[in-house]
This record gives sequence, C-alpha cells and structure tokens, in this order.
Amino acid sequence: MRLPCLATVRTCLICQIFLLAFSVAGQKYPVIGAENIAGLRPAQYIDFSDISDDLAIGWFEANDDASEFIVFDGGGRVYRVGEAGIIDSVAYRDDEAQIFSLIDAVYVDERSYALYLLDDAYFINDRQFRTDDFPVAIHRVDQSLFVEAITDRGATTYHEVALESDGETISAVSIIDLPRSETEYLGILIGRVDFPSVLLSSLADSVLTAYRYPEVFSSESGRVYELDGGPAVAGAINSEGSHFAWSDPASARLNLLELASGENTVVAELDGAYAQYHLLTADASAILVVNMDFRPAVFAWDVATGERYDLGAYRKCERIPDKVVISGDGKALIIGCDTGLEIWRVAEMKEE
Repeated sequence: MRLPCLATVRTCLICQIFLLAFSVAGQKYPVIGAENIAGLRPAQYIDFSDISDDLAIGWFEANDDASEFIVFDGGGRVYRVGEAGIIDSVAYRDDEAQIFSLIDAVYVDERSYALYLLDDAYFINDRQFRTDDFPVAIHRVDQSLFVEAITDRGATTYHEVALESDGETISAVSIIDLPRSETEYLGILIGRVDFPSVLLSSLADSVLTAYRYPEVFSSESGRVYELDGGPAVAGAINSEGSHFAWSDPASARLNLLELASGENTVVAELDGAYAQYHLLTADASAILVVNMDFRPAVFAWDVATGERYDLGAYRKCERIPDKVVISGDGKALIIGCDTGLEIWRVAEMKEE
C-alpha cells in the first residue's frame, strides 16, 4: 500500500503492514463439507473494541487459511490483525482533507495487494495504477492479479496487472471486456460472485449465462441455462467454479445448479425466508446461509439429503454482517460486522 510519506519509509512500512499471521501450529482443521457441517462452530474472535473506537466496519480480507486479516476504520487507518488482536496499523492520509478509500484487497502467496484511492489517484500497494476506468475490486486468478473496473459508459472490464513492476506506476498488461449476454433480455451481474466466474441473470426470462475465465470467458460465448423457478437473483459459486447455489426473488426454494451438466437440484423449500448470504462449500456438498429471515444465525443444508442444520447464532452485531466468506482453503467460515470478526471452524483435531 502506498503511504503519504517518503518513498524509503513507505517501502519499509509496506513490508511490515501485511506480514501478520497468528499461529495455528499444532491444530488441524478439516475442510468444511456435508460430512462434518454439523460440527461447524465459532472458534476464534476478533473484537474491534479491543483495537479502536473508530473501527466499526465489518469489511475484511483474509489470507487463505484465515490466520491473517486486513480491516480498516472510517478515518482511513488500516490495521493488520490476528486472533490476538492488533499487530500494526498505518494512517494513509497526511491530513483530514485528503480523500482515502480502501476499495479492495487480495492475497497471492501470502502477500497482500491493496487497491485504494488516495485523493484523485488509484494505487495498488505503493504504485499508482494508471487507468481511464473506475476500479471497483481486485481479484486473484491462480498467480495473476485482475482489477475489475467500470468504464465511463458503464461497461465492466478486467485489467490484468503484473505482480511485480519497476518504477512508480503500474499499468494493465491486458484488458478483457465482460462479454454481453446473448439472451434477448438484459442480464444483470449476480453480486458476491467473484472473477474468474461471472454470472449474468436475465430477470425477464429466467436465463442464466455463466462465464469462467479463461476457458468460456475468452470465447465470448457463455454457457446458458434456463432456470425452472428462476430467475436467480442471489447466490454463491464454489471455489472450483463447478456449482452455483441460488435462490429466486420470492425466496421460495434453495437450489444447486451443476454448471457442467446444467442439472438443477432443489435442495430445500425456503417458504419466503430471505437469505442475506449464500455460501457453498468447496466440494459443493453443503450450502450455508448466514442471516436468514433477519435471524442473526448460521444455517446449512446437506445437498444430497436436504437435511437442514441450525448451527447457532453468530456474534452480537448492530446490523447485518458487512462481509461473509468461506476461506480460501475451505476450512473456515468468516463473518465480519460492526463489532468484529468471528471465525467458524469444524471442531479441531490435535496433531499427534
């Protein structure tokens, strides 16, 4: 991350800012799936009240094993935190007149890359990112980095950037346009589905178009599905990009779509209970819902049997969580809200 100070000091602090990891040595957690979903419980907590009175934003970014987190407060200070609490923090403004906004962050090989706005310029870590578009997110695809951006005409683009770059600026090595849906009606992007997967849902005819970079995406011809009981308005894709869990506008049913075959399975009847967050385990064997029908709790369904698990309440929050994800290694459910972070895991087993 770029700091508003001398380059030598800035580089030193950047090296420090993202090296936190709290130890999970001697602990072994299984990947979350249908066979152990009943044992998923809160395991670790990070209370914002122990860090700063100004920290009340539940957005976070986690490394793959959920041992390290980036959070920030409303004043523009970014913290690196672990189970034991704050490790380090840096303010990125010289004075209150400066405009600072942390847009997004991502980890690649345990190194973090932060995308942020400082005054009228965008930065990735300590280098200015030059673009005529408006960055809105940053994504990892294998060992590559992509910045999602919006053009002045409202189109979505993906800018591939080099992980290492000389000089004070960084530019895209390639720019990929979001393919247009080939259906008769306009498709809308389904939120909380991250690149390299892109899902467009047509509300008028219940058609879903799926793209996956680079295979289908590069051909500009997505896979098209006609959803019985659709359209899909919310959902989650698993880390492999093979399945999509979704619900309809009336929250009548919870579904699982296998993208390769196009087979859709109705997993459960929701009877109008609205799901704030859908999550899908890596093997697509279980669907999780966090905050259903405005109940501050975690729920799960075994896809094969349809069995429902009421896993219990998450930490006390003053509003709906700001972000909820399954960790990159598939072993943790992370919930972030205004009071802090809560990390859920299946009961740990001590290594011999």
